[in-house]
Amino acid sequence: MATEEPKENEDSDDDLTEYRQWLVEAEQKSQESFDKTVLSLSGGGLGISFVFLKDVIGPAPVVSPALLLLAWVCWGLSAFAVLLSFFLSHLALRRAIRQVDSGTIRSEKAGGFLAKATASCNASGAVLFFIGVCFITAFAGANLTDKEIADDGRETKAALSRQAPAIAREVGDAETRRPHL
Repeated sequence: MATEEPKENEDSDDDLTEYRQWLVEAEQKSQESFDKTVLSLSGGGLGISFVFLKDVIGPAPVVSPALLLLAWVCWGLSAFAVLLSFFLSHLALRRAIRQVDSGTIRSEKAGGFLAKATASCNASGAVLFFIGVCFITAFAGANLTDKEIADDGRETKAALSRQAPAIAREVGDAETRRPHL
């Protein structure tokens, strides 16, 4: 009498295959969200820095403009890296499809070097975004500190100019009351 293997193994293999497919889909969605977030943040950082330059610093002299330029370069390169990763990912998927069709998928890394290049671009985009944030933070700190010092000086001068007529009257009154020798 032949015994059949329990169906539990088949069920668990099916469950495992289904779970693996869910993991692959979740990874893809997560990577798409990550790429879009880095791209949005880099673009937003550029926009906010323009507003900061125009509205906060205004006509005052810009302190450490190289920091601002470096932030812009980092964010531009970050956006480029993410866009390049989208393109390379597309090419890597095409290559993986060809590998499946030719039967070489088990002997070669899926997507080949394009998959590695995609991962490198993703990591580079995130790192460049963070470095850009560091540069813009240093730039803002330098310019806000200088602006506060300049504002304090202007406020002091403005307060003195408002008080000057009253002080002059007091000095004038004091001189008229002072006995002349």
